[in-house]
Amino acid sequence: MPEIKRAAAGNAVRDGVSTRELVDYWDERSTSYFKGVARELSDERRGAWEHMFDALVEERPDGSILRVLDLGCGPGFFSVIFATRGFEVTAIDMSTAMIERARQNLEAELLADRVEFHQGDFTSLPFADNMFDLAVARNVTWLMRDPEGAYAEWLRVLAPGGKLLVFDANWYNYLPNPEADAKRRACPKGDALEGWDAEAQATSDEEERCEEMARKLPLSSVLRPAWDLEALARLGASSVRADEGVWRDLWTESEQLCYAYAPLFLVEAIK
Repeated sequence: MPEIKRAAAGNAVRDGVSTRELVDYWDERSTSYFKGVARELSDERRGAWEHMFDALVEERPDGSILRVLDLGCGPGFFSVIFATRGFEVTAIDMSTAMIERARQNLEAELLADRVEFHQGDFTSLPFADNMFDLAVARNVTWLMRDPEGAYAEWLRVLAPGGKLLVFDANWYNYLPNPEADAKRRACPKGDALEGWDAEAQATSDEEERCEEMARKLPLSSVLRPAWDLEALARLGASSVRADEGVWRDLWTESEQLCYAYAPLFLVEAIK
């Protein structure tokens, strides 16, 4: 089994949230996240994501292997999808517990030796310039203490012409925004919806802790993906676009109803 390579992360505090606080939280959430991702990999959502990537990711004309960076890999959903396609996958997460969960999902797919894992800070990547053809992230950017710095770093490690795909939502914009909060409260509760995976969700205590962190993070108070497009353009991406309708293709009916207040979007940037 390949070792987990560790990058220096430190315990810096920005906007009142420390690295240790973030890591401890996601270590604790690794079990429920693992259950959710394992279910995604076994139901119709996997096919929906694979279809999405068929449209977004072009393989090289000469047939050489694409180098993919899975940013904030969590329990390895993207790592499994791209390793299955035969790509060269490198994955990084702050949480060692999440990486171990990713290994479990890869082992279940007989892909355990196909991904190289690194534990460390997303805003200080242990990789050379121009190293990857594709970088992907899901539900990661919102929790960055320095999101523009993270985007600069993610672009740095992409090869010229490489592509960054970020899937995210305005998850905690309801905290400073009463109108958004009213919309959230009007959505049906997940556990009342057919097919809802309660085991994959945060407990009420975990959600309160996450909200407390989100109040101190910069992206909770801005509207996205407009912010992302402006930031990536400032950082020199040659092309940026957003697709605010991907949730229709990627979420189950229950997810669409429960999370209608913060629909999933895609930001695509080309270096």
